[in-house]
Amino acid sequence: MAEDKFTHKVDPQSIHIDQRKRDTRRDAWDRDYMGNYYVKPEPTTTKKISNAAPVLVFAFFYFCLLVLISSIK
Repeated sequence: MAEDKFTHKVDPQSIHIDQRKRDTRRDAWDRDYMGNYYVKPEPTTTKKISNAAPVLVFAFFYFCLLVLISSIK
């Protein structure tokens, strides 16, 4: 009866957070097929003011709308 109580060989609560496996399929593929010497390149950032243009246009439109509404008496 005590054997039916546990379905795991290791008690999951005894495993600490830092001991749990954190591996995704992409990382596993890179590790297995690209070798240990392979270093994943960091993507280049595209942080430019031109990327924020739609947000700035919407903010300007919203500001103009607020000015228009506040001028109505």
